[in-house]
Amino acid sequence: MKKLIFLIALMFVVTISKAQTTITTLYGEAGQTYVEYTTDVTLTNTTAKALYFYLKPDYYTATNFIVQLDSASGNHTNVAVALYGRISSEQATWTAIGSAINWTGVNKTVGCDTTILFANTTETAYRQFKLLFTGTGTGTTTICYSALKVWNGIP
Repeated sequence: MKKLIFLIALMFVVTISKAQTTITTLYGEAGQTYVEYTTDVTLTNTTAKALYFYLKPDYYTATNFIVQLDSASGNHTNVAVALYGRISSEQATWTAIGSAINWTGVNKTVGCDTTILFANTTETAYRQFKLLFTGTGTGTTTICYSALKVWNGIP
């Protein structure tokens, strides 16, 4: 009986922790060097959003990520956009690629009003990338566009 209660409690904790981050995963084909996500995603201050990009590069690569944001309603005090990489899902932890870039919401305009670029010129063996968006303050932000470009190195 104790084991059953423990398993139910563990399932509850896992469900709650998964509910705190909304996840979208994009898979690239073998040899593909560019993946984009053009569906608008709404970011609030209550739930972080994560976009995962899984590619299969043959060589070490340098990477560029481009993200476009727009205030949808109210203003976020801050939106932190962080980029992480890892070699495979067998590697439990993600490694930060550079520092998070902070964006302060501005008044709503027509279309996306901010473009953020992560440029990593150091070649790495990462095959999986995670963009994590964390909003604070009140309001909502639209993640209008995000794309990953990997630059193949010399084998």
